[in-house]
Amino acid sequence: QVKEVAQLGACIGREFSHELLASVSTIGEEALAAALRQLDEAELMARRGTPPSVTYTFKHALVQDAAYASLLKTTRQHHHAAIAAAMTQRFAETAETQPEFVAHQFTEAGMFREAITWRQKAGKRASQRAAMPECIANYRKGLELVALLPASLDRDQAELGLQVGLAFALMLAKGWAAPETGLAIERAAELGGSLSKAGQASADLYWALRA
Repeated sequence: QVKEVAQLGACIGREFSHELLASVSTIGEEALAAALRQLDEAELMARRGTPPSVTYTFKHALVQDAAYASLLKTTRQHHHAAIAAAMTQRFAETAETQPEFVAHQFTEAGMFREAITWRQKAGKRASQRAAMPECIANYRKGLELVALLPASLDRDQAELGLQVGLAFALMLAKGWAAPETGLAIERAAELGGSLSKAGQASADLYWALRA
């Protein structure tokens, strides 16, 4: 069970809370505590804090990487899906402050539509903090996920939202005349041409930025 706990923790990240780990573990609190104690005593993990606010950290990234790599792909996806579900259901308030983490969990679970939603949330949150590089990175990661979806109206609508957000972020970071900004605006306008109500919004954006 020590190995399984290390593997599950590795899916969460280099550092994780006892509370989140316990919410997705299936071995019971007593067995979980014993496994974590053994990992701590073996100096593979470091424990910080006092109950209920206890966090664990893999002492070396290579230990986390090894634990993660030892999982079958299907098991990894199952763990990531469980972590994403716990974050959005049990720890919803925390999830809203860590949208990148939630997006990552959904991505690794192979749940791309949900991951796109959280990448867009991450982009908006970064924009509100005027963290433009972070904002742009999140929108672009969202667009990478859109490319993995089959062609559909929903996919076009998801891409449009990301392209409009990316266009605004690029305009603020690099100016409306930057080639990257122009490409985002052009793509948003192109998508908007086939999406009625959303299309008008993107067309308005296009002409506003070109004016």
